[in-house]
Amino acid sequence: MSAIACAAGSDCIATLRAAGFEGFVSARDLRREDCAGVPRDTGVYVMVRESGAAPRFNPRGTAAFWRGMDPNVKSEALAERWVAGACVLYVGRARGPGVRSLLQQRIKRWLRFGEGRNVAHWGGRYVWQLADAYALPIAWKPCADAAGEEAALLAAFEQAYGAPPFANLRHESGVEEGEGE
Repeated sequence: MSAIACAAGSDCIATLRAAGFEGFVSARDLRREDCAGVPRDTGVYVMVRESGAAPRFNPRGTAAFWRGMDPNVKSEALAERWVAGACVLYVGRARGPGVRSLLQQRIKRWLRFGEGRNVAHWGGRYVWQLADAYALPIAWKPCADAAGEEAALLAAFEQAYGAPPFANLRHESGVEEGEGE
């Protein structure tokens, strides 16, 4: 089984660490520290939830509207997307080369978006409707080919679970739901 397909309730963090992921810092602490410990490299990042307990969804999340689009969906839609038994909720990438496309800045933007700030980061928005979103750990893995690594991680996850991670909303075209449609 791939590290990305580790099960909630198992030692998911140890499995991801063995696969090269580091960090595992809560979203709350990363924001408080302004992502100071996150490398300024290309790579991939994940949000994990080790608990196998059913999630609690907030009717309105903390994420900002972006380009006039509401990031919130009904709790029923979130429940339908939930991948039971999975530990990984979201896989993102920072493919470089500019500073805005490195791990530290991508994660920082994602967290700012989750706080309701209007920044260019629409991906992973469903996590901000989870009641425990800010307590969940985020980990990263520096790598040269972030796009290739992300694609491999998503493919391994889908092979194991038959669906993408909860907050990865890409269609086969590579365009996120609600974006460019």
